[in-house]
Amino acid sequence: MKTKLATLVAAAALAAAPLALARQGTPETAPTQITATPASMSAEQRTALLKDIAASMESVKTASGRFDQLSPDFSSASGSFAISRPGKVRFDYDAPSPLLIVANGTTVAMQDSELETTDRVPLGSTPLALLLDDNLDFETEAEIVDVTKEGEHVEVTLRDPDGEMDGTLTLVFDGPQHDLTGWRTLDSGGNLTEVMLHDVETGKKINPRLFIVKDFDDE
Repeated sequence: MKTKLATLVAAAALAAAPLALARQGTPETAPTQITATPASMSAEQRTALLKDIAASMESVKTASGRFDQLSPDFSSASGSFAISRPGKVRFDYDAPSPLLIVANGTTVAMQDSELETTDRVPLGSTPLALLLDDNLDFETEAEIVDVTKEGEHVEVTLRDPDGEMDGTLTLVFDGPQHDLTGWRTLDSGGNLTEVMLHDVETGKKINPRLFIVKDFDDE
């Protein structure tokens, strides 16, 4: 169960996608920390940057596309996603992964078709609560661990201020409009998961039935 919830948290940040095309391709090596010399920012500049990023994210009401995920054990997975703000997202992992993750605005469900199980957690206990908020404010809704900017590349590292979610989440943005191109999660054990987005489309109508998941016993 703990492993499943860790996977859910690692995937959940995808719902932030406010988007344009992201980096292409599937990673071939284990995820590594990105180290760069950031441009120094004053507190005022950092606050302004975070507000710009939040506004960019809030402006996207629907989005869909593809993702590539690289886990700490060198395993990789791909899939498709769809979001409808506020609060709804669906992650379909490609075979052979049996996972499906869906947020319906209240809870987040992770379904394993191989085990025929459906685990649910409150939406508020995942990054989705922050990232799908219609009034996103990084500085009041999360603990900001770090903000770095190198040209048009920005990374924002967050931590749950209540300590309910393990580790940190780093959102990666690129371009003048602060398009989300991926993210990294680092848990307290030093395990790093990296995800990259691509083929993203915004503004399309999305079928609301995509955000409904029935338990296997109900089918």
